[in-house]
Amino acid sequence: MKERSTLRRVQRTAMSRFTLRFSDPVVEREFREFDNRAAVGRAQFCALLAFGLSIPFIYVDELIDPERLDLLLVLRAVGTISLLGVAALCTWWSHAYRFIQLIACGGMTIFSWTTILAVLIPGVPRDYARVGTVLLMLGLVGLVRPRFRPALWATFLTSPGVTYVLILKRDSWPSAFFEILSVFAYTFLILTITFVLERSKRTQYLTTRDLESERQRSDDLLNNILPEPIAQRLRDNPTAIAESVDEATVLFSDIVGFTPFSEALEPSEILELLDTLFGKFDDLCADREIEKIKTIGDAYMAVAGIPRPDPDHAASIVELALDMQRAAAAIAPLWPNELMLRIGISSGPVVAGVIGHRKFAYDLWGDTVNTASRMESQGRANRIHVSSSTYDLLRDRYTFGEPQQMEIKGKGLMTTYYLLGPDLY
Repeated sequence: MKERSTLRRVQRTAMSRFTLRFSDPVVEREFREFDNRAAVGRAQFCALLAFGLSIPFIYVDELIDPERLDLLLVLRAVGTISLLGVAALCTWWSHAYRFIQLIACGGMTIFSWTTILAVLIPGVPRDYARVGTVLLMLGLVGLVRPRFRPALWATFLTSPGVTYVLILKRDSWPSAFFEILSVFAYTFLILTITFVLERSKRTQYLTTRDLESERQRSDDLLNNILPEPIAQRLRDNPTAIAESVDEATVLFSDIVGFTPFSEALEPSEILELLDTLFGKFDDLCADREIEKIKTIGDAYMAVAGIPRPDPDHAASIVELALDMQRAAAAIAPLWPNELMLRIGISSGPVVAGVIGHRKFAYDLWGDTVNTASRMESQGRANRIHVSSSTYDLLRDRYTFGEPQQMEIKGKGLMTTYYLLGPDLY
């Protein structure tokens, strides 16, 4: 099963050998957006650098042909304006990343053509076109690092012009052939470098994407095992985590008579019944930001006040208990026998922490936990049994039955109460 899942992922993110496109259009779109955003700053820097390096050539233009300096300056102005336009779009246009390949390659192509046209002016050496175009393409590939197809288009738009002026202003056919061959060799090398760089970028993107996916799966798994604040602390500082609070409220619930009843059921039936009921309880805890601690067989344990502070922790747990009774009543018709819950609650100080080295578990300790467990085990079916500490916190807001003097295992004689409901008066 795992091998088939891995195979499907490989097929979905396969890369074409020639076009380099991913077979999955979603991955292709995400890569293009990622690559475009990364290219904005590089294109801005490349345009500004090319602009700065072109300024000294104005003096060279004057030395080459003072009589036609005006025409050279016009061509130079067109080229530099194209470079400044690239820098301006990358700086101030928020959507420039969507068209950054076109902007960068288009700006460089325009600048390259200004040098090509300059060579057509009598007296301007043909090296203007050959050297200038090669330098621009090297800068484009080395700094902007465009994808292969935009670089290919930019090359096709400039190489014929360079070839034409080299033929037109040749000294001899052998020298022209050598210069044209050199341009095509540079062009082939530049395109090869662009192709290899894009393939490397795409491979690295897939690797990073897979690592991020695995990290997210690991985080999700850790968040399912541990409370989110505790999981984050464990990721930030993987040391022992233990804390205590003076005020928290713990709840235990248990299904009355479930153990003998479950002996007549198939394992899958037991799992389905508990999963349905505890799934409802999990949703209730999430709605009230109460932390589910664990399930033990058919018992369910939760706490309010830790790890998230809750000044009204006792009321939060009592409301959860009432909701649990309603949830159990709602699914009772689907239950094979009578569905009854025993719920016990106690408030007070608790200690919490993460235990285990291979399998993490977030758990609670302390007298409050033990008392809540005793409230549940020695309570009554379909009743909410609370300790005196919880009663003291809520007696003005809820209705309770008469105090009960109960012999609690491990605690001795204790005064406890059964919750009747919210105080509506």
